[in-house]
Amino acid sequence: MPAEEIEEKVVIEQRLLKLDEVFVYRIPPMRSADGHRAEDWNLAKPLQTCSLIVNRLDAALCINIMAERPKANAPPGATESYLFAQSTIKVGADDHKKLEHWVESVIDSSRYFAVRIRDSKTGREAFIGVGFRERNDATNFRMTMEDYCNDLRKEEKAQELHRQFEQSIEDQSCEKEDGVSEGQSSLPPVISNLSLKEGEKIHINIKGGGGSKRVTPAKSSKQTPKKGGLVGLRKPPPPPSPDVNSDATKEASSAENATNNGDEEEDEWGDFEG
Repeated sequence: MPAEEIEEKVVIEQRLLKLDEVFVYRIPPMRSADGHRAEDWNLAKPLQTCSLIVNRLDAALCINIMAERPKANAPPGATESYLFAQSTIKVGADDHKKLEHWVESVIDSSRYFAVRIRDSKTGREAFIGVGFRERNDATNFRMTMEDYCNDLRKEEKAQELHRQFEQSIEDQSCEKEDGVSEGQSSLPPVISNLSLKEGEKIHINIKGGGGSKRVTPAKSSKQTPKKGGLVGLRKPPPPPSPDVNSDATKEASSAENATNNGDEEEDEWGDFEG
C-alpha cells in the first residue's frame, strides 16, 4: 500500500422529484428557430410510458427516465424497472452552459418539454419529448429545474466568499511574516526583572513628612575661602515686625532729612573757611 492513501471523493446523491407517469416521444427536427412544438409529436401515440426520477449528484442534476419490462425468471406479470433514457445536466460556472441547453419548453404547451439525452456508450446526444398528463406534474418538474439552478448559484457564491476569506487570512499572515523579517516583531516586549536580589535593600527618603520642618538657608554665591581669605558675610537679620518696621521707617526718614539739612548748611558756610 502507498504511504499516503488517496481519499475518494464523497458524492452525495439527493432525490429531488419522482413522478410515476410521464410520456416519452420521438420528436422531429424543429421547423423554425422559434422552438419545438408539441403538436408535431403525434401526442396520441407516445413512444413509451415511463416514470421520472430527478436526482442531484454532487453539482450535477440527473433526469432518469425509467421504463418497465417483464422480469426474467419470474412469475408471469412480474416486471422490473430499467433505465430508458438519462439526461445529465451541468450548468455550473465551469460548464458555461445554461439550463436551456438541456431542457427546453415547447412554445405551444406548458406540459411538454424537449430533453437532451446522451448515450453513455456512444456519446451521441439527441432530443426526446417528455409530456405530463397533469399540469401540476409539469409545474413541479419546471420548479425542480429552477430550484437546482438557484441553489447552485448560491453555493458558488458561498464558495467564492469562502475563498476570499481564506485569501485575506493568508495575506495577513504573509504581512506579519514580512514584518518579523524586517525587525518588526509582533511579539510583546520582554519585561525586565526588577525584583531585588538576596541581601539587597532599598533606602527611600520621603519629603513632606509629618514632623517639624527644617529651613535650610540659601547658600551664598560667594564661598568663604578655607585659609587666608576674607571672612564670609554673615546671614542678614530677619525682617522686623510690621509695627517696628513702620517706626523704624519714620526714624530713618527723619534722620535722612536731618542729614540732608546738615549737608546743605556745610555747603553754605564752606566758602568762608580760610
